[in-house]
Amino acid sequence: MLDPSIKPKTVRRYLLPGEKCLVAVRRHWSVLIRPLSAAVGAAALVIAMALYFPAEHVVVHLLLWPVLVAATLWGAWHVLVWRHDYLFVTDRRVMVTTGVLTRRVLMLSLAKVTELKFQRSLGGRILGHGTLILESDVTEDALKEVEYVPWPDTIYVRMCDLLFEAEE
Repeated sequence: MLDPSIKPKTVRRYLLPGEKCLVAVRRHWSVLIRPLSAAVGAAALVIAMALYFPAEHVVVHLLLWPVLVAATLWGAWHVLVWRHDYLFVTDRRVMVTTGVLTRRVLMLSLAKVTELKFQRSLGGRILGHGTLILESDVTEDALKEVEYVPWPDTIYVRMCDLLFEAEE
């Protein structure tokens, strides 16, 4: 299950020699609902205030424009962050990469995973996302939960298949 919008170069960057990527997805688009709703709400409020105050209130209008620009940039930043966050599952490990200006790669070896669970809230069931929970014997897990996973049923089954292959 490789997301076709993810460039192969992006996937290869994190692979070890001989390692095969089996799952490469972005977080579910619903992670953007709250920040984009806030940005659109702020922009609507600014536009309503601009329409409410007459043009003679130049100071008010000059103060509203930076707020509108800030709301737009804040929403665009969240979209950019979403575009650069990935979940990779290879035949050896699970990785989550995050960050735009600085990269952060969290990794857990499939051999260390002792239990794999997934949860879906009502909103997650409606929108099509879930949370993968990875439990291991390692006390300092860098990767325990992956939220907003698209197609969590399919990814969960694929990961279980990999875990049971490793045990045999």
